[in-house]
Amino acid sequence: MKNSSNRILPLVLVPLFLITACSSMPGVLEGNDLSHLSLRDKRMSDKKVKVLNEIPAQSQVLGQVSSERCQSTAFSDAPLEKTLLVDMKAEAYRLGANAIGDIKLSQRGAMGEGCWNVHTATANMLVVE
Repeated sequence: MKNSSNRILPLVLVPLFLITACSSMPGVLEGNDLSHLSLRDKRMSDKKVKVLNEIPAQSQVLGQVSSERCQSTAFSDAPLEKTLLVDMKAEAYRLGANAIGDIKLSQRGAMGEGCWNVHTATANMLVVE
């Protein structure tokens, strides 16, 4: 009896592991872990960090910020540009910026990563006076 349970256990666990490992998690991939920000900070970042079309000459560039979001299947909605901007604004706010600019959006297929497409946004974090 003990021998048969030792044989059945891998037959149950291996498919279960494969199903879990191959499942896709819609939404956040990387560059989006905002768990360190309070809800107040997330709301404040949306109000305080401006999205600029042109970078003013007197601004200070703090670095780059990025956001990646997953479109889990061909039939699911792609993440909105606004969602990517909110992610970047929250991180920029946390790092002391009051604006983001020079925004670049891209999309790539990512079936090997558990997504249909990955939507990426990058921007410069700025301090504008």
